[in-house]
Amino acid sequence: MGGMASQNVLNLADAAMVGRLGTASVAAVGLGSTMNFQCQAALQGVASGVQAMAARRMGEGRYDEVARPLNAALILVCLMGVPLAILAFVYADALVPLYTTDASVVANAVPYLRARVLAVPAVGINFAFRGFWNAIQQPQVYMNTLIVMHTVNFTLSLILTFVGVPQLGVPPLGALGAGLGTSFSIWCGTAMYMYQGMKRATKLGFLQKRPTMADLRVLATQALPTSVTNLLYASGMMTLYSIVGRLGTTEVAAVNVLINLMLFLILPCMGMGLAAGALSGRALGRGDVEDAKQWPWDVAKITALLMSVVGFGLALCPRVVLGVFLTDPHAVDIAVTPLRMTGLTVCGDAVSLTMQNALLGVGDAKRVALVSILSQWALFLPSAYLAVAVFDQNLTVVWTLYVAYRFIQGLVYANIWRGGAWAKIKLA
Repeated sequence: MGGMASQNVLNLADAAMVGRLGTASVAAVGLGSTMNFQCQAALQGVASGVQAMAARRMGEGRYDEVARPLNAALILVCLMGVPLAILAFVYADALVPLYTTDASVVANAVPYLRARVLAVPAVGINFAFRGFWNAIQQPQVYMNTLIVMHTVNFTLSLILTFVGVPQLGVPPLGALGAGLGTSFSIWCGTAMYMYQGMKRATKLGFLQKRPTMADLRVLATQALPTSVTNLLYASGMMTLYSIVGRLGTTEVAAVNVLINLMLFLILPCMGMGLAAGALSGRALGRGDVEDAKQWPWDVAKITALLMSVVGFGLALCPRVVLGVFLTDPHAVDIAVTPLRMTGLTVCGDAVSLTMQNALLGVGDAKRVALVSILSQWALFLPSAYLAVAVFDQNLTVVWTLYVAYRFIQGLVYANIWRGGAWAKIKLA
């Protein structure tokens, strides 16, 4: 889920732009974004692996080897990302109709998906760098790059979506333009990360220390559970779109906006959790288990307080927020109550995401994967399907089940952290 949240601001910007083009376009961007995340999921797990390995080496004082996990990750994501992008591009027109029968949604989603998968390898590279910058306590590099990426995305996508480039004979491209602008901005971020790596991390071994087979093996071991979790989470979201699709295209557009707004809200929680995980990992490297155990609890208190204020404001003015993304009054009406619920419960997500990312930061990826997969596929999705297909319930009921499953998930993560078994995990 962390991977999807990280890409969410780009998806949210696309949804806001194409919202002016109609409900079908919003639904298409939602489907295309989530299918694109399915393609990226196998690559995004490297972030937690790089962070856990690099943070542990920092704590152990092995400074000239800190970037070796990053070097290994760049090799892995290139070997996997290019074939994935090619396959998704070629078969996009066969994949999209598996999730919707609405011809107008398919017509917009196929070109949008093809545009987005052009950046699949770049996403993998960017996630590897994200884990590295968090591990060495330089998150400002990550944040500065995100600001540039989002500025480029907003400007270019706006032009390509509504204006085109008349001088070159390029007309307004609609959803396709939003996808192209987003992919270009991601590659810009990759170029910036590579430049910053050569500037800041050469002494730590970036592009200097050849990764060993042991590095690749440990990285793959750490990344695999998170990659599988991301893939199944994205597949679960596609299943959710299919379930909500039984209610209608308007509901699909509404749930797309709801999901992206929720993921946008929890981005600070995820960032704070990553920072807590990095600090805990370095403490473990020093052998200070008590210090490692306390960091996520302290961070969770701060993020919960912050998100309570933000969520309360959102619960008070849901129509104002929804109006930015949806022009259909009916779509706004059916999304109001679910968005209020999201605002009132986001403080719980703050604790859940902090603990989840702290566990990933210390290398406990397997148990995070198990909890995430079981809670989504054994609890939430069957309940949502029964609510819609058997009991003929509406979007509000489906979203209530969604909020409940995330609350239960958070309780489990907190209990796992309290148990402390993660302190015994060994990383080479």
